[in-house]
Amino acid sequence: MIGTDAELTETATLTRELGRRIRVLRAERGWSQEVLAELAGLHRNYIGHVERAEIHVSVVQLARIARAFGLRPGVLIDGPSPSG
Repeated sequence: MIGTDAELTETATLTRELGRRIRVLRAERGWSQEVLAELAGLHRNYIGHVERAEIHVSVVQLARIARAFGLRPGVLIDGPSPSG
């Protein structure tokens, strides 16, 4: 079933915000996408897609990215928004 316009808008907003948080955290550490990908055990292109909100991240992949930052996954979803 296709979601309502409001649900689709909320999903797009959450996906963009998650990508932005990941990009800001990565930049604050001075890491390239390649470094984050290596630390998370993911492909560099995947990190780029996430940061540009081109894909939806699975819980497993989110946990891997959070672990690379030394954070709990929830912090990437609903933690305080990093400046950027």
